Amino acid sequence: MTLLMAIVEATPSPAPVPGAGIFTSPFLLSLLIWIPVIVATAIAFMPNPRGRYEVLIKQIAFFTNLGMMAVLFIAYNQFENFLPTMQYEEKIPWLPGIGVTYHLGVDGPGLLMLMLSGLIGIASVLGSLGVRERVRSYFCLLLLAQASVNGAIVARDMFVLLVFWGASVVPLALLIIGWGGPRRVAAAWRLVGYWGLGTAALAIGVLALYAASGGQSFDMDVLLKASLSPRIQIAISVVMIIAAATRLPLFPFHGWIRDVLSEAPPGVTVVVAGAASRLGAFLLLRTVIGAEPAAGHLLSPLLAALAAMTVGFAGLAALRSVDVRHAASYLAMVPGGITVLGLAAISPLGIAGSVLSMFTGGLAAALIAGVCATLAERAQSRSLLVLSGLAPRMPNVAWLLTIAALALLGVPILSSYTAEVMTFFGAFKNQPIGAFAVAAGLAVSAIALAVLLRRVLLGAPNTDAPGVSDASLGETWFLGLLAGALLWVGLFPGGPKIPGTDVPLFDPGLLNQMSAGISDIASQYAAPTPPAAQ
Repeated sequence: MTLLMAIVEATPSPAPVPGAGIFTSPFLLSLLIWIPVIVATAIAFMPNPRGRYEVLIKQIAFFTNLGMMAVLFIAYNQFENFLPTMQYEEKIPWLPGIGVTYHLGVDGPGLLMLMLSGLIGIASVLGSLGVRERVRSYFCLLLLAQASVNGAIVARDMFVLLVFWGASVVPLALLIIGWGGPRRVAAAWRLVGYWGLGTAALAIGVLALYAASGGQSFDMDVLLKASLSPRIQIAISVVMIIAAATRLPLFPFHGWIRDVLSEAPPGVTVVVAGAASRLGAFLLLRTVIGAEPAAGHLLSPLLAALAAMTVGFAGLAALRSVDVRHAASYLAMVPGGITVLGLAAISPLGIAGSVLSMFTGGLAAALIAGVCATLAERAQSRSLLVLSGLAPRMPNVAWLLTIAALALLGVPILSSYTAEVMTFFGAFKNQPIGAFAVAAGLAVSAIALAVLLRRVLLGAPNTDAPGVSDASLGETWFLGLLAGALLWVGLFPGGPKIPGTDVPLFDPGLLNQMSAGISDIASQYAAPTPPAAQ
């Protein structure tokens, strides 16, 4: 037990503002939103006679994402650890008549979400290098999807959050319709239907919060700190849970995930599974757990129950699937359930594990969905009744699928292990029944993953199966990037140090960055200090 706790313990950085002064900009967060929008607009009006500049368009999209990742690394290394306030804030009046401001800001959890979005963005472009039809339109929509996700992460005005939250569904639905599989239209409509329901629920919650707080401002600093009665807190929190559950997704609001992740092209699959869907957990952290303590206490058993049902259902559904992409889609729900369990714990360790799980779970979900999409394309079949003995013929895919399976289960040396240890240790005290139920569901998921690996990778090759080829260089790189990030954070969750010292080798570590914001969120759930004895 002591060893496990030592692994996940955050260590203070000797330089709380590493790299300060290297790069400063009053609009750093806006760059992450509007650069992809500007580039997408430029690509849309870029001439492309007979597809002559398709390679250039792909290069522009890749280097745009690489540039945004460089900005993120600078922001990451200049971030002030252990400071429970928003940083890199931007605040400009937008609709002053109703109290709407263009207010952006980021704390530790938000910065981790931005890092996740940046990694997923690069991976999605690498996974889309094989696109041959309507290349210009494809990468325009992909960049717009990434911009909307970034906007939802950094928004500090509820009206602005609602705009970016709703906007994210449009480019993703169009990408599925234009470049998806045979059932792409039905999948896109399912996405629009479920995410539209979530957007409507979020709009109701935002307007109710706005009205209950006096109707003066949509700013989160005002709305989420308003003194509301427990009854109003609970009503608004229930609506927010519905909005989050449709996006993450949680059982029983999961009806879109199988068709969407099965029909979307690989590059879009990783965006949906890895970044866009994590916004659901982020919304719960910001609104229900971070702002409504009375509702958080009362609704935490509901969140734990939703987490347990989600993980259990995902394992059982994957176990029954005969389609490799269907199985991967269900298994991609597992990290979301673990994240919600950590939030339900409403303890510092549980919330910290939940935030780390948003990052690692996004990587794991994107990896399992992306590798199974690539496998289905390269094997020219999705049927588990046909696919067998592929490990010798698809060694790259075999290794990546194995890493994805281990990441979903939280095996040591992968970052999901650190997140799951923190989550379960944090949940056992406050939500013991939920924690054991999620653990049981995780055991079912382990059986489903074992069956999937045995069917697909082991055994005698099927002579009736179509031709098989291993992943291309681009596909290997985009999946390898996700696997590499899981390994890196798993080996150095607190940040690598120069040997023999406590000086950070590259950065202060994810756990230290998370501390900015988590302590403030968890403080309202701390037990009151008993009065001093007279």
